[in-house]
Amino acid sequence: MNYRHRKKRIQAWRLFLAFPRSVWFNFRFLPWSQARKLPILISNKTKIESMSGKVVFDTDDLRIGLVKIGFDVYEGTNWRHENTHLNIRGTFVIRGNCKIGAGSSVEVSEGARLTVGNEFNIGPRSLVICHKEITFGDTVRFSWCCTVMDTDQHDLVDLQGNVVNPDRAIVFGNNVWIGCNAIITKGVQLASNTTVSAGTRLTGRYEEPFTVLSGNPATVVRRGVRRK
Repeated sequence: MNYRHRKKRIQAWRLFLAFPRSVWFNFRFLPWSQARKLPILISNKTKIESMSGKVVFDTDDLRIGLVKIGFDVYEGTNWRHENTHLNIRGTFVIRGNCKIGAGSSVEVSEGARLTVGNEFNIGPRSLVICHKEITFGDTVRFSWCCTVMDTDQHDLVDLQGNVVNPDRAIVFGNNVWIGCNAIITKGVQLASNTTVSAGTRLTGRYEEPFTVLSGNPATVVRRGVRRK
């Protein structure tokens, strides 16, 4: 048996194990008209911290497996040991195909809104923390071990007690590639057709399209290119 056939058999086995949990998840958290199509496949290694918020589909192409949570791994990791975490207390809007890699965590706080476009893919062991608003365009791909946060996770106050580091929204354009171990902090605005190299930290507004960003903090290191 060659590598490709073996990989397909492993994927099929993971989906088989996930089927009962996926059925429960869809009918527990989606309207009947959507749940019967089983648009969300969720691995049996996924831990649900909270689903007091809501999942909203903004697409007419609702079908089985449109969203896959907790399946994708990369070489060097063991799927059996990768627990994915969901903590959805706000609104999670899905506009098309979506994959959340094994071992990743997605947190949407109460009153917050996380929106992912069509062909959204975030790799294994990544972290998305949304306390205010995060919006990803179409064809946004993350490699593994990436971090996206629109918050500092703590308040800083001045001598009068005023908060000086409020949460700030993050907005991505279309056709964006993010390399492994990248960190995206609050307030980032990222243009379409941007490539971000591994280990880069994004901290502000990057409005020039067709660029490669690298460094800490990120700067433009190449222009006139896009990821195919």
